[in-house]
Amino acid sequence: MNNSDISIQKAREEEYDRLRDIFLKSRQENFRWMDFDNIKLEDFDHSTEGELILTAKVNNDIAGFVSIWEEDKFIHNLFISSEFKGCGLGKELIKEAVKAVGLPLTLKCVKENTNALKFYLSQGWKTEEETEGEEPYYLMKYNG
Repeated sequence: MNNSDISIQKAREEEYDRLRDIFLKSRQENFRWMDFDNIKLEDFDHSTEGELILTAKVNNDIAGFVSIWEEDKFIHNLFISSEFKGCGLGKELIKEAVKAVGLPLTLKCVKENTNALKFYLSQGWKTEEETEGEEPYYLMKYNG
């Protein structure tokens, strides 16, 4: 696959069912520290309320999304469907997030989400702060 197969645009309401599905399945597959019964389809709506959502498509198939709290340039969610992981979609979504809201971007990465942490570090994100507590996480920053 090359970048010409990838398109990213603002999510449309009719795409939300597929985005909910990606959100649910990705969390079930990767969030091993969470109680499986507490992961629900409707979590997408609560988690993205009031945020800018950009959808990534590969040959017109919805493959992932990023949601951004615009005022803070904060990436709240970035999920790629498992069949499209490793195709460069995360990198492309971050690029589009920068175009949409500017720099610097920030996000929280749960410490137990080691795959996401490796990805963000490989893309040039820096750890700004480390927190402990119920769900320890890293506050990360991206300056481009």
